Amino acid sequence: MRRPPALPTPISHLETSHPSGTSHSLAAASLEPRPAPDPRRFWRWMKKSWPGRYGVALAFYGIAMLLQMELRPLMSTSPFLFFYGAVMVAGWWGGWGPALLVTALSLVSVDHHFLPPRLTLQMRSADILALGIFGLLAIFITKLNVTLNRALEERATLLDREHRARAASEAARSRLHTIFMQAPAQIFFLRGATQAFDFSNARNSTLLKNRDLLGQSFEEGLVKVADQDARGVLDRVYATGEPFVGNAIPLRFLQADGMEKETFHNLVYQPTRDAQGQVDGIAGFGFDVTDLVHARQRAEALATELRQAEFRTRVLAEVSTVLASSLDYEMTMRNLAKLVVPALADWCFVDLAQPDGNFRRLEVAHARPEDAPTAAEVLNFQLMPEGNPRHPPTAALLRGEAILLEEMTPAHIKRSAHNENHARVMLATGLRSFIAVPLVVRGHTLGVFSFFTSFSNRRYTQADLAFGLELAYRAALSMENARLYREAQEAIRLRDEFLSIASHELKTPLTPLSLKLQALARELERHPDTIPYSVVKGYVDTGARQVKKLAELVGDLLDVSRIAAGRLALELEDVDLGALIREVASRYEPHAARAGSTLQVEGGEGGLVGRWDRLRLEQVVTNLIDNAVKYGAGKPILLSLEQAPSRARLRVRDQGIGIAPEHLPRLFGRFERAVSERHYGGLGLGLYITRTLVEAMGGRVRVESEQGRGSTFTVDLPRERVVPVDVPAAAPQ
Repeated sequence: MRRPPALPTPISHLETSHPSGTSHSLAAASLEPRPAPDPRRFWRWMKKSWPGRYGVALAFYGIAMLLQMELRPLMSTSPFLFFYGAVMVAGWWGGWGPALLVTALSLVSVDHHFLPPRLTLQMRSADILALGIFGLLAIFITKLNVTLNRALEERATLLDREHRARAASEAARSRLHTIFMQAPAQIFFLRGATQAFDFSNARNSTLLKNRDLLGQSFEEGLVKVADQDARGVLDRVYATGEPFVGNAIPLRFLQADGMEKETFHNLVYQPTRDAQGQVDGIAGFGFDVTDLVHARQRAEALATELRQAEFRTRVLAEVSTVLASSLDYEMTMRNLAKLVVPALADWCFVDLAQPDGNFRRLEVAHARPEDAPTAAEVLNFQLMPEGNPRHPPTAALLRGEAILLEEMTPAHIKRSAHNENHARVMLATGLRSFIAVPLVVRGHTLGVFSFFTSFSNRRYTQADLAFGLELAYRAALSMENARLYREAQEAIRLRDEFLSIASHELKTPLTPLSLKLQALARELERHPDTIPYSVVKGYVDTGARQVKKLAELVGDLLDVSRIAAGRLALELEDVDLGALIREVASRYEPHAARAGSTLQVEGGEGGLVGRWDRLRLEQVVTNLIDNAVKYGAGKPILLSLEQAPSRARLRVRDQGIGIAPEHLPRLFGRFERAVSERHYGGLGLGLYITRTLVEAMGGRVRVESEQGRGSTFTVDLPRERVVPVDVPAAAPQ
């Protein structure tokens, strides 16, 4: 739009510099023309201000009073006539307040001046009725005037608003037309079922290669919206009354050379309606986004890579935080599964290996709350190495490598299931794309980490598989670190417990030995020449027993050291197990007798020979008998021997205190004890050494016990087993 020419600057606005440095106007204010007084402002003030409203009311009251006084002889029967007029004018001009004031003054004036007796306020009953009627009529007249006055004011206000609205509408229409014509978009309006152009701005006309479109119909086939004619889209909008909105819609134009040109636009085809709500046309808006679409297409690949890299970096950071947050690896794996869902998958399973070789499904994480019943069923299915090898987690476990299944159909799911019930549950999850990764560290499989998509319909790629491998590696490393930490803590606990028990056990034989030596020194002082033989023999026997006990303790410690270092050597020879047991039992009879127990040996009279290490086998039998005597509660102990062509079996049965069920799994561990060391001595190494020696000779030892009813230790040994001379180090239990 062209700007209007600048107006000349008024003289009153020109300034000049005063010699004193101040600025003054060239023309005095008195020379400026004063605006003509507006009488309407005065009347508006009179009608709005309380002095004007009450002044007019009092003035008309005065006029009514004068007229009534002058015409009293002629209007003696109508003393209220002029006062009705005063009340009417007061109510019209000032509203309720002035009208009520005039009514009150009129009542007093009529009663005082015009009703007999005059010049007094005494009233008769008829006068009271007349005055009351006047008051009611005055109030009614005032109500009518006020209502009418308010209605006229509102009408004037509405007329003024209508005038302004029309002016604003015309201005807005002009501005809107200008905006539409200059808008950086294609804008057009079509009228009627023939789709005739009612308006088309410059951009739309240029786009359609026609600058004079008004009144013309939209030519069919001129423009294609995606794969359909634009005329068909417009007809559908006109017929259904539903708008068409599309972003980055390809438009194909038929050019003069017969070739199509494709551009991309954001389109809005909006139906317009008449006063009755019927569709009478279409308003179309289009924004050319061809450059933006091309730029977005060029940037999409890079943006996808950046998003994936950012996502993986963020997830790995969160995974690292989760894995480092706790040494409870089960809780850590549960949190990891919940982190993977829904960031990477819709479902996630964690299967962990157990000490007995089986697998336990630790966690089943799912994205949708409504899948909770299905998740409970999935949790009941354990990983089965002996199951269907085509089952993805089973395949990952058996192969020892990650498995990627980009697309699993229902037929594939049924083929990979362990059974029909398993297939039903797998189908209920909606499985689509699957990744299973074994948790392997230092060549040892700790479990399988599995995740897959269902309702999200995402398809995993090799990049997702690599990411899953990284997650599994970090998880397995975290589990291994947690295990090593627990083993270190357990080793520290066992060391501290062992040092405490060992110091106590080593001091136990030293105390009586020291006392006997002190007593022997006192006997030397009493008998400087010769000491009685019986006294010396008693002291020597006691010392020998304590020294033997010390030697046994030191021997156990040396055996444990050899076992841990893998330096326990076996010397195999033909050994008669029956004779060996009777020899050890006879040697242990005095010790058992002191405890109140007796040793009974059954079987093995005919000779039971096998290739074993005699000294180590004797150590096994001694440890079992010593254990039975210690915990036998002074009751008989039975040693029974059974033989078979290829094996020998030794049972040691006591009737003592027995072992609690919770202590049985760890009874053969190093430094493990099922009773308090305060009441029963020992380092907790005897059964550990026994188990290690028996296994080194190819056998097996087990225990059956019931608390309060004794225990039975059973040793099975092969008679013709060739074992290596050097026994490898035994793993701590």
